[in-house]
Amino acid sequence: MVLLMGCIYPLMGQQSGRMETDRPDQTECPFIVKRGFMQVEMGFNAAQTGGFTSFLIPTTLIKYGIHPRLELRYVSTLSKNVHAPMEFNSEAIGFKWAITPGNRWFPRTSVISHYQLSNLNRDESERNSSPHSIADVVLTSQIDLNETFGIGYNFGTEFHSNGTLEGIYRIAPNVILGKKGYAYVELFGRYPSADTDQWADGGYAYYLSEHVKLDLSAGRSLSHGDDYYVALGISFRVQLFR
Repeated sequence: MVLLMGCIYPLMGQQSGRMETDRPDQTECPFIVKRGFMQVEMGFNAAQTGGFTSFLIPTTLIKYGIHPRLELRYVSTLSKNVHAPMEFNSEAIGFKWAITPGNRWFPRTSVISHYQLSNLNRDESERNSSPHSIADVVLTSQIDLNETFGIGYNFGTEFHSNGTLEGIYRIAPNVILGKKGYAYVELFGRYPSADTDQWADGGYAYYLSEHVKLDLSAGRSLSHGDDYYVALGISFRVQLFR
């Protein structure tokens, strides 16, 4: 049924107007980067996990639109731990494919899949620092309840190197503030797992133009009260071909 609906709406995955991004929340958006455009989403994070402070300077998601319903994705991080030297990781490659265009009563939906190049996961909810993750598949949806309020949500699975699976959930209600900004709150985490925990966060994003966006966000673990992160971000897109 899902594949059939994807064929019925072959051209509705492509976003128009100002760009939509996967940051600053952890909830990935269902919108596809315009064909011919490269979109770069960068975050500068400070986090405390298990009593250790680390800096991601930055996390980078590069997306390239090759079809109205398909984008290619590359994830990398440049990180610095207080007890370790600066390190660059090519973390993952993948794609996002638009399934349904959505309307007021039916969500816009896409599927995202990544292959983990470094066997590590970039999600701040992940507490297991040993190599373990092979790939993930996430269904991402968004419903616009009216012109002001909406909700995005993800449900998916991560595949581990020991053959086990782990569920992923992310839920982010949001509200538009003015003509250029919006705010959100979010719950995200994994299930079932003794090595990960659940988080709550929130943030604000502001469009300088249709092609440039700034954001600020912060989150705290609901399972480990001392763990937190704060992040500043910038996203932009450029047209490579028509």
